[in-house]
Amino acid sequence: MHDPYSTTADYPRGEAGAAPFPARDSFVPDRRLDAGGSENAELRWLLQQRLRAASVVLVGGFGLFLIRSLLLHRLESLTVLFHALILVLLTLSLGLLSSTWRPTLRELRIFEVGLFAAVTVFFMAGQYVQMLRYVRWPNSMLFLAANKSTVLCALLVMLSYAIFIPNTWRRAALVIVPMAVVPLAVLLVLAVLHPDSSSMLAQVASLDQVTEHGLFLLLGAFTAIFGAGTMHALRLEVREARMLNQYRLGRKLGGGGMGEVFLAEHRMLKRPCAVKLIRPERAADAHTLARFEREVRATAQLSHWNTILIFDYGRHDDGTFYYAMEYLPGLSLDVLVRRHGPMPASRVIYLLRQACDALHEAHQAGLVHRDIKPGNLFAAERGGHHDVTKILDFGLVKTLQSGDGIQLSQEDTVAGSPLYIAPEQVVITRAPDRRADVYSLGAVAYFLVTGVPPFTGENAMEVMIAHTRDPVEPPSRRRPDVPPDLESVILRCLEKRPDDRFSDMPGLAAALAACADADGWSSAQAAAWWRDHPHGPETEPDRLVAPLVDRPRTSVAPLDESSTADSLSGLEPAEAPRRS
Repeated sequence: MHDPYSTTADYPRGEAGAAPFPARDSFVPDRRLDAGGSENAELRWLLQQRLRAASVVLVGGFGLFLIRSLLLHRLESLTVLFHALILVLLTLSLGLLSSTWRPTLRELRIFEVGLFAAVTVFFMAGQYVQMLRYVRWPNSMLFLAANKSTVLCALLVMLSYAIFIPNTWRRAALVIVPMAVVPLAVLLVLAVLHPDSSSMLAQVASLDQVTEHGLFLLLGAFTAIFGAGTMHALRLEVREARMLNQYRLGRKLGGGGMGEVFLAEHRMLKRPCAVKLIRPERAADAHTLARFEREVRATAQLSHWNTILIFDYGRHDDGTFYYAMEYLPGLSLDVLVRRHGPMPASRVIYLLRQACDALHEAHQAGLVHRDIKPGNLFAAERGGHHDVTKILDFGLVKTLQSGDGIQLSQEDTVAGSPLYIAPEQVVITRAPDRRADVYSLGAVAYFLVTGVPPFTGENAMEVMIAHTRDPVEPPSRRRPDVPPDLESVILRCLEKRPDDRFSDMPGLAAALAACADADGWSSAQAAAWWRDHPHGPETEPDRLVAPLVDRPRTSVAPLDESSTADSLSGLEPAEAPRRS
């Protein structure tokens, strides 16, 4: 089962797919670094990505030209040394920009000027050496060619700067105009330091050469400045186009069959949040829109600390229906286990007791979640506390007593996630009640302590049949260190008959609290664990979670394997990773 947040990408890349900005041209607000607000946050991240792209191009170009020089036996020691030095500096710059370094906007601007200044100095120094050679061994044609090469190098650097670096036209002019003047500075330095070059310089200073080179540099500088200003204006237009009522959308975090989720910020409150929306063309049928609105209503009426919070919902002028919800730092339990291995019993109990409390509130409100799975449980950092469990995605919630008069699921269909679905959701012999969530939470516990779901198979139907028919292999057979008392709780949750399970979430929570390891994990220990497992460039995106994204779910006739919508590829039993 794919989790939209289990991406392996650099900071802060998200799930691939259509978005207001491409996934790599998006932003993450960072209040430590960007006191100037979200616009600075966006510009800071965009600038870092563009500088990295420029560094990739420069490293490739300088590397190829160094190889060319060596192959052609152009082995002047000073030139090669200088070339190699610049290549090393560019490579180090690329490494720094690709690392966990989180510079301020001011630091990036200094880095940007330094990077392009170093490239400009290299080109001009190289051309200076070339022209000096043709002064000492007089060759007017090659001297003129070297001067034209100086102009071309300046044009290349100016246009590269305009293309890669996001700028207003005024700031671009402050950097580009000095670049345009550099070729003239090279000639002046040559004239001052080497008076014997006057005859050669006289040819360069002819009216024909001066006007030609001057126009090239003038037009090049104008084009670069105008282009930078135009791209800046277009970026602002796109930024404004991403406004959804009072929310400004950032990058796409995930999506599914019913909606898409974007990182967003409230325009007035400057509060980061996640906005889920459904476009008018995807709300053509009443069933889809009713399900979407039901998810909002069901979640919004819940106020427990361990349930994802809904801030707002409404419709945009273009008909887009949306709602805004809590923005969570942390990792889903699915990602947490897949990256760091099965959890110790104490941590599992700590997380699941919180989930029990949140689900109890939902059950008291007459709601059954029906899609409890590791991807819908989140270990978040909230209010200075770590490992705060958050229940996500009430898209399959069902009322215990139907009162809205809307039929939102097809007759005789299976709704849920096959790896964690309760047997009664498969055979549909009775309406699922709160004990279906008890079963699914037990299946999640099994996954947390062993690293694998209780049942696996070649396809969704095979797994669902196993839930209804096959005995569960005790967790201790997969992981000998699973405590017997916790194993007993998990196996009771996974009983086939609902009457044999815990009757409600308080009963399950009490059983978990009675386990010997119940007091073995705390918020302080959780904080220490997260400090020891910091988010690097490969894990940072998981901190930008917009919950309630539609993941793949099964909707099939009870025994019709051909209509199964879920793929279980990659979920065969495997050597479980190390315990975290």
